[in-house]
Amino acid sequence: MRFDMTLRRHWPETLLLLAVALPWLSLLALGILWLWQGGLVWAWAIAAAVLGVTAWPLARLVRRRANAEARLALGDLAEPSRAWNVGEQEAWSEVLAIADATAPFTFTEIEPLVASARQTVEVVARRLRSKDDNAWAQFSLPEVLLLAERLCRDVRREALRRIPGIRTLRLSQLLWLRRLNERYGTTVQTGWRVGWGLWRLVRAALNPLQAVGQETSGAIVERTATVLSYRLRAYATRMLVLEVGRAAIDLYSGRLALSDEEARAARECDAAAAAEPVAPVRLILVGQVNAGKSSLVNALALETRCAVGPLPTTSRATEYRLELEGRPAVSLVDMPGLGECTVSELLAHAERADLVVWVASATQPARGPDSQALDDFRAWARAQLLRRAPSVVLALTHVDELRPANEWTPPYDVAAPAGPKARAIRAAIDAVASALDLSADVIVPVAMPPGRAPYNIDVLWARIAAELDEARLVQLDRLRVGRQRLSLRELADQFRQAGRFIIEGIAKA
Repeated sequence: MRFDMTLRRHWPETLLLLAVALPWLSLLALGILWLWQGGLVWAWAIAAAVLGVTAWPLARLVRRRANAEARLALGDLAEPSRAWNVGEQEAWSEVLAIADATAPFTFTEIEPLVASARQTVEVVARRLRSKDDNAWAQFSLPEVLLLAERLCRDVRREALRRIPGIRTLRLSQLLWLRRLNERYGTTVQTGWRVGWGLWRLVRAALNPLQAVGQETSGAIVERTATVLSYRLRAYATRMLVLEVGRAAIDLYSGRLALSDEEARAARECDAAAAAEPVAPVRLILVGQVNAGKSSLVNALALETRCAVGPLPTTSRATEYRLELEGRPAVSLVDMPGLGECTVSELLAHAERADLVVWVASATQPARGPDSQALDDFRAWARAQLLRRAPSVVLALTHVDELRPANEWTPPYDVAAPAGPKARAIRAAIDAVASALDLSADVIVPVAMPPGRAPYNIDVLWARIAAELDEARLVQLDRLRVGRQRLSLRELADQFRQAGRFIIEGIAKA
């Protein structure tokens, strides 16, 4: 049963093999002498030509199917990493285009492999370091060492999986083979070529017709073997291009430079970040004046952190660290209202944010300031090619004041609203989603009515928790990009360590 399935799956290769082998098998069966004496050489030649013509479309079909199966088999490897930002995903698209356009290598010559790897690296470098004259060489020496470490680890893993007996192979044995090759390799290769050439001449002199048949058979069998190995070569070639492209993206994006120690040092350079290895994600609250940002901070913190009143109470950005049992630890920044902070101030805080919580009042009819500020934020986010931009979650406040105003008996099912209050909340969500070009899924209705328990704060916390994985990727990108700038503290520490090493060496001498 398994043989039948294999035969049905690889029937083009089977037909191709039969089409090429049948004329030569018939030649061996009948014999050159019998063909010559019977005058049937022309019939054999016609049959061989017909089958040879049949082999041409079969070879094309084998190549096409092999390319498709290589793409399917390496589907997981072709998926971009979730940690990549927009620029890195665009670079990966170009790597995939190179993988699709690259013909399978024979793997008998090193030059095509090097040329393809260089092309892939240069494409990635131009995409991620386009402002540099020599884009491909713009990486630090520690990154080169980390890349060598990664490649050695990957090669070791694949060698242990695929090379029989590699654990018993010693370096001394490889050095011995190398010495033999350096001493006798050229002589042996020359002797083989001369001997094979003389044998072909002797064979042609003894039986010219048989020699022609064997030469032709050898050429066609070699070509057929090349076609039949196409599947394996197509798989290996695509895997090689994708692995080189992935390593190049990690190299030129600077991700190979973000070790635990470097991430900690980068956080120390961030004035608002903590010094422990895993700092909480940084959230900023953005919205119009009196949208309810300060009240939301108090509700999230389960205590009074901000003053609340009818007049604007936040004149400058104020940061709070929230560490509540059962809640994710976050660093929360309460921003001044839109109009009281400039666009540059908003974008400066967005650059240091991992998640944006936009606060909008359900009773505010004017959405212009929110829409303009969101457009400015989105324009900045699209320009961030070397890092991820923070996502946006919207807290729709004051839903308790929607009509009917005298009704407030939560909870309300806004997914399938039944009463007038629930329908009013749902309508407010849809209106804000349309006006600000947001998905309704990222909008959470909340309320902090005076003298009553806050409404839907747990749902807002759940929405924030759902965004934490993405926010942590944004945080790593933010720290990585900041790490690429020169740190005076790190430079001083390096000088100190180098001086100590030199002094200790002198003392020992």
